[in-house]
Amino acid sequence: MESQAVFSVIEVVLNRPLFQCFDYKLEGSYADDIVGARVEVNIAGSREIGIIYKVKQDSSLPFAKLKSARLLDKKDIFAPDVHKMLSFASKYYLYPLGQCYVSALPKLLRDGKEAAYGEIPALAATKEGLEADVKNIKAKVQAQILTLLKEGPVRRKELRERGFSAQAENALIKKGFAVKVNLALSLKATQSTAAPSVLKEEPPVLNPEQSVAVEAICAAKGYQAFLLNGVTGSGKTEVYLQVIAAVLRKGQSALVLVPEIALTPQTFERFYNRFNVPVSSMHSALSDRERLDAFLDMQRGGPAILIGTRSALFTPIPNLGLIVIDEEHDGSFKQTDGFRYHARSLALVRAKAAGCKIILGSATPSLESVENALCGKFTKLDLTIRAGGASLPQFKLIDLKNEPLTPGIKTGIGLELENRIGEETARGNQVLLFLNRRGYSHHLFCPHCGKIFTCPNCDNPLTVHKNEGRLKCHVCDNVFAMPVVCPDCGSREFMENGYGTEQVEEFLRLRYPDVGIERIDRDSVNSKAELEKRLERIKEGKSKIMLGTQMLAKGHDFPDVTLVGILDIDSGLFSDDFRALESTAQLLTQVSGRAGRAQKQGDVIIQSYHPENELLNRLITPNIAYFDIALDLLLIRKNLNLPPFSYQAFLLSNSEDRVKAFAYLQELNSCLQKKAGTYEGLSLGPVISDKMEKRHNRYHFHILVTAIRRDVLNAFLNETVKIEQDNPPKNDVRFAIEVDPLFLY
Repeated sequence: MESQAVFSVIEVVLNRPLFQCFDYKLEGSYADDIVGARVEVNIAGSREIGIIYKVKQDSSLPFAKLKSARLLDKKDIFAPDVHKMLSFASKYYLYPLGQCYVSALPKLLRDGKEAAYGEIPALAATKEGLEADVKNIKAKVQAQILTLLKEGPVRRKELRERGFSAQAENALIKKGFAVKVNLALSLKATQSTAAPSVLKEEPPVLNPEQSVAVEAICAAKGYQAFLLNGVTGSGKTEVYLQVIAAVLRKGQSALVLVPEIALTPQTFERFYNRFNVPVSSMHSALSDRERLDAFLDMQRGGPAILIGTRSALFTPIPNLGLIVIDEEHDGSFKQTDGFRYHARSLALVRAKAAGCKIILGSATPSLESVENALCGKFTKLDLTIRAGGASLPQFKLIDLKNEPLTPGIKTGIGLELENRIGEETARGNQVLLFLNRRGYSHHLFCPHCGKIFTCPNCDNPLTVHKNEGRLKCHVCDNVFAMPVVCPDCGSREFMENGYGTEQVEEFLRLRYPDVGIERIDRDSVNSKAELEKRLERIKEGKSKIMLGTQMLAKGHDFPDVTLVGILDIDSGLFSDDFRALESTAQLLTQVSGRAGRAQKQGDVIIQSYHPENELLNRLITPNIAYFDIALDLLLIRKNLNLPPFSYQAFLLSNSEDRVKAFAYLQELNSCLQKKAGTYEGLSLGPVISDKMEKRHNRYHFHILVTAIRRDVLNAFLNETVKIEQDNPPKNDVRFAIEVDPLFLY
């Protein structure tokens, strides 16, 4: 008599906009250790990848009606703390659990590929390379690469992370010193985790404030959140490094989250050079295979470090001992589409679930974190002294209304700033100029009929990019040829309005022809290798003037910069967004912090048409720290019942059909208005078009929901989801909820 097959009943979550699980049967007897494993299932005639959420004794459906699932993993591919974090996230952000889980996976795992290493492209030294004397190699970068290869093959991804270019690799190959190889197993996974020391190099001696911070964090047991409030250049990273060393000595691992803008090769290099443990990175510039390899590297366990942007937060890390969020105030930690989470908020949840410490570091902490420190949720640690005894910069506020009409003023450079640039570069010092506006001119228009050339897919003027001879939309990235005739009146004359980094660079090259100039923005730098090349020229002193957007202004240390010029501060002072003053104060403080980082005195020139502005004057007043201004801004928020003293969410709709997008949200609003009155302290706004109503050829509308209590807002949003699930948007209309929005629509 044949034995009857044994089946287990499993509850599966899928990558669908549904707040429910689905029961399937799985051949074999399984326990809870497969919760978190992937399965391939059939739903509505299509094959999909799902995640096992629960192993059950039985199902509410007749067993005969259960479809079979195919198990893809032998065990949980997440980690207990990640499960808790994702479960919380689904409830908090009102986002389907299955979509939360699938969003947390590298793309290859989402597609059903095996959770295993592929062949890994690497570079290895040849016999000639091993015997070669690196001192005889004139090209510095080639010599550095060969020095590494003499110790063993190196993943090409790792060479990229460390700032080495493919050009340098190919030069070594051409000389016969190196050869491309494929490795069958992760190098990092095979590195010894039983090294005699976790350090490759001895750390520097800490100053008293740094020592207090390191000792306080290391003394904490279990979960505890620390706000490391340190002025620019105060050595926050060294505090991170020494706390991480203590964590690694306990056999634990560390997760370091950085804004995308700060993940430069130098960041990775600093950690790699300090620690004798595997160091992985995870960010958007990696290939799908590289992201999976990093995921698997960390999943193996053992003391290790993962450095990454917000998505790295979902990586399973056994025995997690520390989470660091560097530049915790940065807006790039917030996901603004799909799974609209904030990595800072979820990192706190994960740290609590893992029972580990978490450091939130910034020279300009967010008002939410300042409030959490004031009410005792975070322990605040201050670093008020710049490393190496460097002094804080001196500020000068210039009234542009009084500046003469020079050629420079047309590109945002007043005469006084122009003269100071010449003086500093003549002394051999460096100058950093900040303008958060790409392109040559803000827009192009016809002077005869007034037509402004706008993107057909967005309510956005097209930016002039003169070097490319094109018009670009900075919203949808569409590109258009420069017009020959005006389509409205037939004129062949056009004028440009406004200026961007490209036009400023043009003026600087004409004004200072013998001075090296680097423009660093998304248009001039399209790869990390290119960024590293430009930063290297700055570091070597070949370039004396740096011009750029936030890409340049944050996360870099330029010891020879003695002058910072902020070309346009006014746009952040007059905004209908209640967060604008906070972000302006943060940006000004961060950019100014690039000046005077070593032994040289630094000066900051701020140009404004409104020099009487109170915030500007407080920001440049000696002995008034950013934290003091943050306290003032918090008081204003409190008096106006604005976050963090109230809680907000947006109900969002969009469609290619304007009428349908508005109608769906209007109908939903009518249903919700009847219920809103039963929720104490809750306010439900009207349906409003976004400030930029048309984006990516879709029309966008929103409703603002505000509540005095978090639980009231969450309960109301849960009711909103039920109504939306019963009456889902049809055809092309899309609906979303954004909890704790950082930006106004």
